[in-house]
Amino acid sequence: MRVGVALRRALRLARRLVWPVAIVAVVLVTLWFRRWSPVAVVVTPVERGEIVVETFGRGTVESLREAEVGFDMSGRLSAVLVDEGARVTLGQDLARLETEQAQADLRSAQTGIAAARSSLRRLAAEETRARAVLATAEREDARMAALQASGAVPARERDEAADRLQLARADLDRVLAQRAEATRGVDVAAGGAEQRRVAMVRATLLAPFDGLITRRLREPGDTVAVGSTVLRLVDTAQVVVAAAVDETVLSALAVDQPAAIWFPGDDVPVPGRVSRIAWESDRQTHELVVEITPERLDRRIAIGQRADVRVELARRADVLRLPIAALHRDAAGAFVYVDRGGEIARARPRLGVTGADHVEVLDGLVEGDRVLSAPGAGASLPVGRRWEAR
Repeated sequence: MRVGVALRRALRLARRLVWPVAIVAVVLVTLWFRRWSPVAVVVTPVERGEIVVETFGRGTVESLREAEVGFDMSGRLSAVLVDEGARVTLGQDLARLETEQAQADLRSAQTGIAAARSSLRRLAAEETRARAVLATAEREDARMAALQASGAVPARERDEAADRLQLARADLDRVLAQRAEATRGVDVAAGGAEQRRVAMVRATLLAPFDGLITRRLREPGDTVAVGSTVLRLVDTAQVVVAAAVDETVLSALAVDQPAAIWFPGDDVPVPGRVSRIAWESDRQTHELVVEITPERLDRRIAIGQRADVRVELARRADVLRLPIAALHRDAAGAFVYVDRGGEIARARPRLGVTGADHVEVLDGLVEGDRVLSAPGAGASLPVGRRWEAR
């Protein structure tokens, strides 16, 4: 009887204590996980290495030499001899204008030259005759002067000889004037013919340099005016990437700095160099244009194609560094989580230059310090807790 009573009392006591014991157990387990259990972290040692300072820019492929090719005369296109994408060489025929009228004008001018030269030959013969007549008149006048002085002939005959001499001289002057005019006529006709020949040459559009046809803007049958663009030609041997970078890096930019050019779809960049830095910044975006000249191009490109660039502004070797991903910031500035005696602690290092993946440590950390990071990017760690490497 007494044993049964004692057993029942023990059971009632156990039922009363089960919940407090369970609660205490839960609290202890919670405290274990929140306070005493080690936190899983990613450990990165502070080490010495290289930091490359870069700036990023997005740009397009441009040609240093391009031309809007067109005729310097009006006319109707008879042929366009090249298509878009064609490679042409200096002096190659690109397009032609209709030349029927120019050919007719040239034939007319050549006929005029022939007529002027025929007239000049006739006047040359007349000049020969006039000089002969003049020579005869001069001899006759001299003879009559001598005879009249001796009284052998009357003064009337002497006067007639002098008149004939004056007429011969006047006739020669007339022929010489006509010949000079005919000579000018030949020159004018030759100049007109040369103009017609030049017009024939100008009716053919020639490539001003070696390059690539990127646009064809006119077709046969179109009427073109002076200055109208028929074809767009670019020199693909002289291309650059014109990229816009933030103006804050202007003081660090310099011509001939190394750069990397990334074309869409490529896994490997094309090496290049800074070849020009713009003198004017965009007033809206506060960016300035930097031209990057590729050192080599083993791929096909298109003018106007997008390309990203990274310009190397500085390179620091053998510096103390830590990953940028390990940095955190609060109101007081940048800090990192570090190991201090097996527990998580905060450190506020003094930082230097920042590269693509690492930042320089000037003070506050030493080589070999272990920087701790939560597995989740940017997550905070509880200071004072023990940690374990994940």
